[in-house]
Amino acid sequence: MINTIVFVGRVATDIELKKTKNDKSCCSFQLAVQRNRSDQTDFPPMAAYGKLAEVLCTYVNVGDMLGVRACYQSNIKEGKKYHVFVVEEIQFLQRKKETGVYDEIKIPQSDESDFDSDVYDVDGDLPF
Repeated sequence: MINTIVFVGRVATDIELKKTKNDKSCCSFQLAVQRNRSDQTDFPPMAAYGKLAEVLCTYVNVGDMLGVRACYQSNIKEGKKYHVFVVEEIQFLQRKKETGVYDEIKIPQSDESDFDSDVYDVDGDLPF
């Protein structure tokens, strides 16, 4: 089975570092992604874990453009279904403000990430 999606968009919400019950770093945010051949914009919910979450919280601001490779997850909690895209890889594309370049930032990608789906309790560890 294939569960991969790629987004290119601008960060639409502040990214705040949180900790799971297991003391792992995590964050959630939304991207503003414009639909093809349309003036409409979607705001998919993103979640990142481990070192990748720490990098996002440290270096990314609202308005910065990112390329994101993620996988889709849905969870049912208290009878309500939640949808999220778990970030596996990011690519810095453009800063909103000319505050520096991304060239010297080491980005942990999926191979270096410490995200392990067996470690995270899907019902309790998601930050939203």
